[in-house]
Amino acid sequence: MQERVELLTTENLKAVHAKLMRTLKVQIVENNVHRGRTNLNSNSNCNNSGAIHYVNAGCTRQTTQKTALVRNNHYNLAFCPVEFVDHQLDYICKMGRQYIARWRNPFATAAWLHVTFTRCHPFDDANGRMARLVSSIPLLRFGFPPLCITPNGRRVYYDSMNIAWEGDYQPMIDCFVNCIRDAMTDVDRVMG
Repeated sequence: MQERVELLTTENLKAVHAKLMRTLKVQIVENNVHRGRTNLNSNSNCNNSGAIHYVNAGCTRQTTQKTALVRNNHYNLAFCPVEFVDHQLDYICKMGRQYIARWRNPFATAAWLHVTFTRCHPFDDANGRMARLVSSIPLLRFGFPPLCITPNGRRVYYDSMNIAWEGDYQPMIDCFVNCIRDAMTDVDRVMG
């Protein structure tokens, strides 16, 4: 997809999500959700406290009709309403293709893609992983490595995402640059 931005489509993102999530099971226990990666053929997470379900891999929330909302001490986020998810994902792909092809700053494009994808929250699970994958496309196109959020950069990553959510993308751009720089420093250190 690095050289062929026309491959950034809703259908391709659904296919990537399906591959990424094909073995994830979710155990539902009295209104709580416990996630755990399991082997496709394993029943090791089965017990009498709740049913095991596979995540709807490759299906958007418009298909599953699940509303996404995050409420805690730090955030109160509502995502794209289910009836508009597929339309919004089409828009993200269309604009993403244009921005990747025309913008000169791949980090600005990556930040826009990341925040817009995260705001849409198109899937039941793995939206952050998918946002980081999609955000890596303009970086790869310009010869940078894919986006890698190091453990030391996680807090800055979340803080910058919250600032970008309000419209100021510069902290997220800086975060992406620093995370890639830190990851490359780690690679150099390991490789000697």
